[in-house]
Amino acid sequence: MLKSQSTNRLSHQHIDFGWSATTVVIVLFLSVPILTILFKLFDGPGESWGHIVKHLLAGYVANSTFLVGVGGGLALLFGVVPAWIVSRYTLPMQRTFEWALILPLAIPNYLTAYAYAGFFDYSGPFQMFTALFTGVAAGGQHVDMMNPLGLAFVLSVSLYPYVYVTARSFFLNQSASQLNAAVLMGARESSIFWRIALPLARPAIAGGLFLVLMEILNDYGAAYYYGVSTFTTAIFRSWFALEEPDTSIYLAALLCLFVLGLILLERFQRRRKGYTFRPSDSRLARVQPTRGRQWLLWAVCMIPLTFGFLIPLFQMLYWSYFSYANVLSSAFWEMIGYSFLLASLSALLCICIAYMLIYGARWSKSANVNLFSRLAVLGYAVPGVVIAVGVLVPGLAIDKWLVTMFKNQFDWSIGFLINGTLIGLLFAYSVRFLAVSFNPIEASVRRLSPSLGEASRLLGASKWRRTKEVNLPLLKNGLWGGALLVFVDVLKELPLTLLLKPYGVITLSTKAYEYASDERIAESALPSLVIIAVGVLPVIFLNKLIQK
Repeated sequence: MLKSQSTNRLSHQHIDFGWSATTVVIVLFLSVPILTILFKLFDGPGESWGHIVKHLLAGYVANSTFLVGVGGGLALLFGVVPAWIVSRYTLPMQRTFEWALILPLAIPNYLTAYAYAGFFDYSGPFQMFTALFTGVAAGGQHVDMMNPLGLAFVLSVSLYPYVYVTARSFFLNQSASQLNAAVLMGARESSIFWRIALPLARPAIAGGLFLVLMEILNDYGAAYYYGVSTFTTAIFRSWFALEEPDTSIYLAALLCLFVLGLILLERFQRRRKGYTFRPSDSRLARVQPTRGRQWLLWAVCMIPLTFGFLIPLFQMLYWSYFSYANVLSSAFWEMIGYSFLLASLSALLCICIAYMLIYGARWSKSANVNLFSRLAVLGYAVPGVVIAVGVLVPGLAIDKWLVTMFKNQFDWSIGFLINGTLIGLLFAYSVRFLAVSFNPIEASVRRLSPSLGEASRLLGASKWRRTKEVNLPLLKNGLWGGALLVFVDVLKELPLTLLLKPYGVITLSTKAYEYASDERIAESALPSLVIIAVGVLPVIFLNKLIQK
């Protein structure tokens, strides 16, 4: 109703064409990578396309579908059950579990994959513990993780917090009256969960699961290291090994269709379903189980925390103890500096663009422009490797044109200005992670009373003065939150950085990948630990957000 009233109010105001045009141009500019993929499809595929379709494509589809199905199913299990337990029951370490179960988000998928490969290796800690407690010689029992099932498990324990966060947020705000009524009618706890809590939470859980599936399709580092061929690894292989950009574009388009299918599926399951919260309802009352049952629930919560965070962290610390002397040098600190600089610039760029889009759409006073501005955040639903290909192709054409033009007109010899430079990389980060900063800022803007802006306008303050003296101070929490989330996401991003980073620039994520690719896996631990340490910050931010 509020949305409808807001839309009607916008439609009756005088449209500002300047801000309308500015907002539309920004959205179109950010859509260039996706539009490039669509238009290049008309050029036809590369020479190897027929071979790929005949011999390899079925494998890419099968592996990607398997990872989405098994990895998504396990992430549901690891996310929903602990979310219900910490929301419904009193148990030991409850406060710790509430935030600690989000910690796996601090570790990128590929680092978790490296850690598990080492943990279960013939000379890894698992073999040593087995020999210590069972007397069986090291190497006698080997758990092979380097296959699609192992990869699906690794991705699920790494990504389940997306489901946990959305499910727990819903359970905490769920109306207590429905559950209290069920208790009064004598319903058992299992019936309350399966027949009331879970069906009501299904849209929220599906939203979290959608993010998990998107991350699984976006993964490159873990799939490459485990030798599992997916669409993402195929796009890399076509671009670098086969040197066929057209074939990469066709594979990227197929991956987009896969993603579109997931989006439609998620929208379909949400049809005619919504959330209804009554502020007068009290929050969910916790149940006090028996002592033995409390420890059973504690053990259930420890399973995803152990597999998703404690084992990978232990393995990284174990490796870094033996390898830090080889890694710690001036080049290491220089690498941290490059990584933090890239992440900081990207965060600043994203919050500036997000602010311009949010207020540009408002100042345009057009309901259509307001709706159109939402398209700019769709980049987060597109895998990073697809965005990278969408930046490389037009960037290469523009660079060649500029080189020729400067040579012919001014007799200047210049290098590429977009491909392999900070410009191309920052643009790609903005397309990919704009949504991460857009949503917290928009949520903060929605909390501001419209009367503040009206009062400032009536006092004669210009838009820029209102921005500087009213909006920015009041929105600082949303701006800092959005910037922090972008900063950490850029620090962890691998496929997009690998394809677009300037020559000679090495970041923490690409160095960890380089060590792992060169079979110097132990030396990847130190840069990985820096990423993990920084990645804990948004976990604290997310936990505070849920508790509000």
